[in-house]
Amino acid sequence: MKIEISKDVIWRELSGEVVMLDLASQQYFGLTGTGSEMWQLIVEHGSSNSVIDRMLARYDVDPARLRADFDQLVNQLAAKGMLRISRGD
Repeated sequence: MKIEISKDVIWRELSGEVVMLDLASQQYFGLTGTGSEMWQLIVEHGSSNSVIDRMLARYDVDPARLRADFDQLVNQLAAKGMLRISRGD
């Protein structure tokens, strides 16, 4: 899946936390830990497979569990309008 940050979202990394503001809805969001790392990898690579591959290279974690956690984060952020998802990698 291809993942893009919505054009209305601005973000910054501050002391290990990703702070995001959706200018359209004027909602603020924050991600810490692996959520923050996943966000930064989405920004860098824009592909679910690329993010998963890089996370698996860094952490000794069950691939199915990582995929489920990643999909949950992406789906939550997409539902809030923070991300746009398209099929294809």
